[in-house]
Amino acid sequence: MRRISLALTTAALIGTAAALAAPAQAAPATTVTAVSAKACHEDNAMIYSDGTRLRTKASTSGAVVGQLYFGDPIRILRSSGGWDYVQLKSKSKGGLAKGARGWVAHKNIIPPFCGK
Repeated sequence: MRRISLALTTAALIGTAAALAAPAQAAPATTVTAVSAKACHEDNAMIYSDGTRLRTKASTSGAVVGQLYFGDPIRILRSSGGWDYVQLKSKSKGGLAKGARGWVAHKNIIPPFCGK
């Protein structure tokens, strides 16, 4: 048991499945290729669901400034717990002006795309 655990830990640290011995009937191990990391820009985020509330505080007790809708583009300025302080990049579908700021529950945000 200890030997298997050490092998799994080593494989995880190395980042390749080739460190583990595969049984004869198992599929061939795939090679993990390195992907160059791209800078992630916090202003690439957008709202995930219709009717998302923009609030004055990072809490459900914060007053509602307005509502945001799927696809509204936002810039994440900072985070606190499960909340993000955001700024609208353009007028929202709900009528809020470009530049409006407030708190949104993190679960309602599509995070910035940081891939190729």
